[in-house]
Amino acid sequence: MAKYITEVLKEINNNPELIAKHMANAGLRIVYEYAYDPAKKFILPEGVPPYKRDEAPIGMTPGNVHQEFRRFYVFCRADLPALRRESIFISLLENIHPSEADMMLAIKDQDLTRLYPNLTRELGERAGFIKPLPVEVVTEPVKAKAPKKAAAKKANIF
Repeated sequence: MAKYITEVLKEINNNPELIAKHMANAGLRIVYEYAYDPAKKFILPEGVPPYKRDEAPIGMTPGNVHQEFRRFYVFCRADLPALRRESIFISLLENIHPSEADMMLAIKDQDLTRLYPNLTRELGERAGFIKPLPVEVVTEPVKAKAPKKAAAKKANIF
């Protein structure tokens, strides 16, 4: 049976070199994209929404994050009413294991390092899961040159 994504994240957090073992894990790539890419930040209020945690053991909950990866884009859609996005998110939280719910809350706030301090953006960039942020080039403002004085025309004598 495949490991739950939270188990993989704990494993990599304990030994970041193990990320090479999980390079083909599409779920890990999705987690990194939504946790660190500013363009994929969930359009949801900050903090913990009111929801009922499912205290069933891992593997016994009605759903898991692997089943929900394909719906992550819904939380980034600006065309959906905010109430609809929030109710879908709360429904997701209530149907997954509490450890996965905590991970989802960290992804929503783009604060995955709160739960997994060694899973940094730089680690994801080195692994190729996410693109590096563009480097801002700081340039000094160009000084305006003083207009050149018109050169005196020389008389052409042939």
